[in-house]
Amino acid sequence: MILRTIHKKIFLIPALLLFSSYSFPANGIGISREQDPSAPKKKKHEYRHILVLGANRPFSGGSNAFTTIVAYFWFGENFADPDLYTEFRLTTTRIAGIVGVKTDRVFAGVKPMLEHSTYSGWRSYNRGYDDKTRDIRGSNAGMGVFFRYTRLRILSTTVAFFPSYYFYKLPVLTPNKNKYIQTPNSHFQIKPSLKITLSDVADKSLGRIKHGYLLEVEYQYARRIGYGTWYDYDRLFYKEKYEGRWILPAAAGLYQGIWYKSTITDTQRLYISAGGYYNFTGDYNLLFDFYGGWFQGVDRNNAEQIGYFLADYAVMPGYFDTEFYSHLYLIGRLRFGIPLPFWNARIQPGYNLLYMPGKNEVVGVGRGAMANSNWWLVRGYPRKFYTSVSCEFSIQLGNLLPLFMSYAYGIDARRARSSYDVYYSRIHLAQVRRGNHEAQAYVAMAFGKND
Repeated sequence: MILRTIHKKIFLIPALLLFSSYSFPANGIGISREQDPSAPKKKKHEYRHILVLGANRPFSGGSNAFTTIVAYFWFGENFADPDLYTEFRLTTTRIAGIVGVKTDRVFAGVKPMLEHSTYSGWRSYNRGYDDKTRDIRGSNAGMGVFFRYTRLRILSTTVAFFPSYYFYKLPVLTPNKNKYIQTPNSHFQIKPSLKITLSDVADKSLGRIKHGYLLEVEYQYARRIGYGTWYDYDRLFYKEKYEGRWILPAAAGLYQGIWYKSTITDTQRLYISAGGYYNFTGDYNLLFDFYGGWFQGVDRNNAEQIGYFLADYAVMPGYFDTEFYSHLYLIGRLRFGIPLPFWNARIQPGYNLLYMPGKNEVVGVGRGAMANSNWWLVRGYPRKFYTSVSCEFSIQLGNLLPLFMSYAYGIDARRARSSYDVYYSRIHLAQVRRGNHEAQAYVAMAFGKND
């Protein structure tokens, strides 16, 4: 997803900033709520400009892809018409904007967007090593519309429709050259969605301290138009294609692998997010988050990307970006925030648990009994449960600059001892190591305080 070192989404980082204060209040100050618990009220962003800069990187025996974190947000709300709303977003993989209307109860508008290097089989890991001949970078451009209605302060419903065009070659960013498998046909996609949110969460200190509960359910339906038939190839013993050429002649029937065929046109997605948070006296904060996703009609080009701190939905710290593809996942995260007596610092240790079923229905993720590119995938990953521990540290440097640092250790990550073993399909457990470290750091800056 980017120019080599810039390659992943960072949509979760701004969520800490968009609807919270830039300055860190002193520890121990209580969290206030509206006087009328049933009345929705429009809130302005406290700052017009937000800038986030940082990096994310794993450390293990496999391929360790470096992610540059760059995000800039501009919010336009100071117009003669108080209901007019505009927004601009620029991140490492997305350019998007919003022009619409925002009142106490209604938020509606149009949303043009361009994304690159974010879709398709962006990664194909084999025991921790990235098989670049099977990576596919996809891009899309479209213009969406959305309508959100807030009947109560804690309850809102959002409907959206996003038609877009998917293409798989963009000079410099997504050339998709010398791939081992077929690149998908360019195609259109229409995607209506419905989201219901029940949230009574009060937060402060840049979203680091929360109190309340959250339940959100989102359904998406997507229809591909012009996708055609896509083939994925899973070699068995060694690479049979080099620089775009087959080493063994196809006419002789000597391909030592498995072909996967996908003609999927209709995809259904269901996301569930839930959270329970309690802020004790002194701002000791207990946080529990749950994420779930179920999908029907997915291949490796549109499967959910599971893993690491910056995933869109399936956040599983301590593992590679897109380390897992599955038609079903459940993730639980338990963390406890502790204030530190200097520069509004906080430390937040946590435990994370991922569940995926034994049967994997994603087309192109090595479902054959002899599949090699994902050698363990005999109808699923080798484990149903994956665990990790994490620790997040944040501080206001000099009581001025917010710095966020995170570390996670993926306890059950599988890593081959060398790429040589991967190339020659040495799959004995004695040649596989466990464990993966993930480190992330970024600073957040805000400018142009609103009245």
